[in-house]
Amino acid sequence: MPRTDTPPADLPDTPRKEELLDSLTKGLALLRLYASGVERLTMQEVADQLDVTRAAARRLLLTLEHNGYLAQEGRQFALTPKVMDLGYAYFASMNLPQLARPYLQALCAEVNESCSIGMLDRDSVVLVAREEPSQMLRVDMAIGRRMPAYAHSLGRVLLAGLDDGARATYLAGAELRKLTPFTISSRPALARKLEQVRAEGFCTLISELVDGFAGISVPLRDQDGKTVAGLGLSMVLGSRDQAYLERHYLPPLRRAAASIEAILKAR
Repeated sequence: MPRTDTPPADLPDTPRKEELLDSLTKGLALLRLYASGVERLTMQEVADQLDVTRAAARRLLLTLEHNGYLAQEGRQFALTPKVMDLGYAYFASMNLPQLARPYLQALCAEVNESCSIGMLDRDSVVLVAREEPSQMLRVDMAIGRRMPAYAHSLGRVLLAGLDDGARATYLAGAELRKLTPFTISSRPALARKLEQVRAEGFCTLISELVDGFAGISVPLRDQDGKTVAGLGLSMVLGSRDQAYLERHYLPPLRRAAASIEAILKAR
């Protein structure tokens, strides 16, 4: 069967216009007007800047006021502190690299291998923190690098941490390519592997993303027990095997993860 790069029709990469809520788009655009440094806006100013009718501007403003994000002062509307709630989860997650950095540095020094923290973004794992050893041969992966979640040890601990419904949705729609001769590209086989990762609490992956490279990762959980990120090591495999990786690297990896989780749970 010829390979196709076209995603399934029911899982488009770019949503169709009729699938989008125009009112929500306008409401977000209204909030972005305040991000430019404007403290207060009138209905007419909103109508002019968003290119909508005065009646539409009124509905947008009153809806945000009703939900507590704006306060009316005469003819003008100003932001309230509640608008900070919209960005809290994002900024909380952005603190993770700074909070984890001392533990990443210590882990990197202890094992002399590349250490990373990754987060799940749709079908990809994205590196949000990285520490490299001083050795000459390095695994070249910069912060912000995106990799297919199914073929990376960080991605697998994150996928394993999804609830059953989210994991089933991922498995139904993900494009699983044979990146190397060792890549798991069968949906049933990947489903079984994720169940194993979930039960064992770690993932060791060898030569599935790039032949000759290996990774071992563990989840990072918040105070509610939800997997919010993954902590992992990546390395050139050389003459080492899976048993060696798990015997030498899993204990320090778990200790570092426990330290980072203690901070996450204390926030």
